[in-house]
Amino acid sequence: SIIMDSQDTEYYDYHLPSDRIATKPKSNRADSKMMYVTKTNVQHMNFNQLDQILEAGDVLILNNTRVIPARIILEKESGGRVEILYSSDVNERCFEAIFKSSRRPAIGIILNFKKKFFFKVDNIMNNKIFLQNLSDKSIHEILETHGEMPLPNYIKRPANVEDKKTYQTVYAQVNGSVAAPTAGLHFTKDLIKKLISKGIDIDYCTLNISYNTFRPIKTNRINDHNIGSEKFKISKSVIDKIIEAKKLNKRVIAVGTTVTRVLEYCFTKKIQNDYEGEVDLYITPGYNFKAINCLITNYHLPKSTLLLLVSSFIDFNYLMTLYKSAIENDYKFYSYGDSMFIDKML
Repeated sequence: SIIMDSQDTEYYDYHLPSDRIATKPKSNRADSKMMYVTKTNVQHMNFNQLDQILEAGDVLILNNTRVIPARIILEKESGGRVEILYSSDVNERCFEAIFKSSRRPAIGIILNFKKKFFFKVDNIMNNKIFLQNLSDKSIHEILETHGEMPLPNYIKRPANVEDKKTYQTVYAQVNGSVAAPTAGLHFTKDLIKKLISKGIDIDYCTLNISYNTFRPIKTNRINDHNIGSEKFKISKSVIDKIIEAKKLNKRVIAVGTTVTRVLEYCFTKKIQNDYEGEVDLYITPGYNFKAINCLITNYHLPKSTLLLLVSSFIDFNYLMTLYKSAIENDYKFYSYGDSMFIDKML
């Protein structure tokens, strides 16, 4: 028998019955279940009871990125399909995307969308395709009108019109993500109002979620995985609020792993002013948290960087007992699933 150590990617595997994967959202977002975890206690609650946990002076930071309908099906002249997931602009005419196709498109060929928009294949590297937009509309305009929401692959159904609303937080503002900051999907405008009226300080940063966030770990050792980087933006006032809350021994709650990475990156790099840049922080067990003391998060895929981040915030073996309890109590997992509030202050 092989003794696995916590550097082994396989160590972070667990079994999830497939009926526990959420394939559609709750009809009311805040009706999702919330497991409230403190050092001494685990409570099964509903997300709309969040105001009963938080107190005046607590700081709640959300990611206000907006998901773009980044998935679109293009055709080769031969009629073969190439599914692309937009990832970023290279320059004004050229962009990069993740692609899926039964046969790899040849460099130099033209792909089209319904014979209306045309794209030339400039280059292909691994699963990335570089396309030159030959249309007079920008790729962003094309996607807004014709693209579909990039639902994760484990949601085994096509995206529909509803997803354009439900796979988006109610406070989404800044275009640029190819996945939703899912911990934020549980908030309603009413709940946010209720929290503010209770004196909870709500603020925002922006991290544009790219394919890097959910790219699977393919290496045997977790530290050999390259997490890549993602664009983010934060203002000085948010950093000041966090510093102040920590002095007063208040909760600093990151809503989701993306917010966690932004805040921890800023505190690691001692960033104290308005800042715009790229975050490449890979949080793995043993990491020492410098910004947050509470985390709201969903239930994550086995062997994912997101699961590693949460396993750094609380012990992995303990986390697995919580996941087991979530499975037994009919919690739903992943993007459209339920939530967990890990509170290190109590």
